[in-house]
Amino acid sequence: MSQKLNNFYKKYFSELAFSLAKLNKFTTGANPSVGCVVTNLTNDIISVGITSINGRPHAEHNALSRLTSNTKKRIFVTMEPCSHFGKTPPCSRIIKKKKVKEVYYSYIDTNPIVNGNGINQLKEKKILVSRINSSDKNFYKEYDYSVKSKFPYVTSKLALTKNFSTILNGKKYFTNNQSLKFAHLLRYMNDSILVGKNTFLKDIPKLDCRLSGLEKFSPNIFVINPDLSIRAKHYNLYKKKITIFHASNDLSKIKKYKNYFNLIKLKKLENLIDVSSILKIIYTHGCRRLLIEGGLKTLECFKNKKYINKYHFIFSNLTSINSKLSAKQLISSLAVNRLSRYKQSINLLNDKLFSF
Repeated sequence: MSQKLNNFYKKYFSELAFSLAKLNKFTTGANPSVGCVVTNLTNDIISVGITSINGRPHAEHNALSRLTSNTKKRIFVTMEPCSHFGKTPPCSRIIKKKKVKEVYYSYIDTNPIVNGNGINQLKEKKILVSRINSSDKNFYKEYDYSVKSKFPYVTSKLALTKNFSTILNGKKYFTNNQSLKFAHLLRYMNDSILVGKNTFLKDIPKLDCRLSGLEKFSPNIFVINPDLSIRAKHYNLYKKKITIFHASNDLSKIKKYKNYFNLIKLKKLENLIDVSSILKIIYTHGCRRLLIEGGLKTLECFKNKKYINKYHFIFSNLTSINSKLSAKQLISSLAVNRLSRYKQSINLLNDKLFSF
C-alpha cells in the first residue's frame, strides 16, 4: 500500500473517531468524550468504542474488551489513552494486552495526571505512537479550560426584548417556542446550571431539560440566595436536592431548609457572595460546564470577574415599556460594537440569537 493511501486511511479513521466522540460529548460527566476506532493492519475496521455515559468505561476499553488478543491491531483515538489507576485501570494496560501495535491520537490530555504520560507509557511498551492533527480544533476547549483552571467552563444565556429589557409586562416567557427549545438544549449541553435569587423567587424555575429523550440529562442545579429567601413551592419542585449558596446567619432558616436543599454558606465580599468560591465548589461537585441562566445582576457578577467564557443573548421581537439600559451597557462593555457580526445561523423564527 502506498504511503499516500495509508495516510488517507489514518486521517479517515481519526475523523471517524471524532464523529463517535460527538455522540456522547455532553453526557460523560467530568470525563471528556473520547472516540476510538480499531482496525487490523490491513485497514479493516474491527471495532469501535466511545466513552460511556457518566464517563466510564473509557472508549478504548469499550472498543477493545470485545476483541481477542490474536490479531495485531491499530487504534485511532481522539485523545491520548489514560495511564493512571483511578476508578478503573489505565487504558494503556488493555491496549498492551490486546496486542495493539500502533496508536494514533489527536489531542494531549491536559489533565495534569495524564498530560503526555499515557503516550510515554505506550512508547515504553514498544507501541508505535503518532499524532494526527484534527480538523476540529475546539472539540476539547471546555474540558481543557476546566482541568487547567479548576473551574467549570461558564456559558451564559440571557433573554431580552427588542429594546434590551429582561421583563415584559410581568410575563415569565416573552421569547418564542424555538428560543425556549434552544434554552433547553443549552441545559442538556451543560452539566450544571446556576440562577440568582430574583430568578429563583420570581420565576420559580424547574431548570431541567424538557427536550424529548434528553430529560435524564438535566443539569445539576445551583442557586445564589444570600438571605435564604425561599417559597413553599420550591420544596418539592426538584427531582433531586439542589444546592443553595447563602450567607445567612439565621439558624432557624438553616435548620428548616437543610431538609430540602444542600446549603453551602459563603462569605460576602462587598455585599456580594464570592463567585470564585462558587465556581470552585461547583467544580468539586464534578461539574465541568456551567450554564448561568439567572438575571442581569447574576450575570454581571460573573462578567465583572471575567469568569464567563461564552455569551448567548436572545432578543425577542417584542418591545417592553421598561427598557433596561444596564443590559445594553453590559453588552457594550463586552466590546461588542456590532451585534450583527455575531448572529448565529440557528433558526429561532422571529427571535434573534447573538453568541460570542
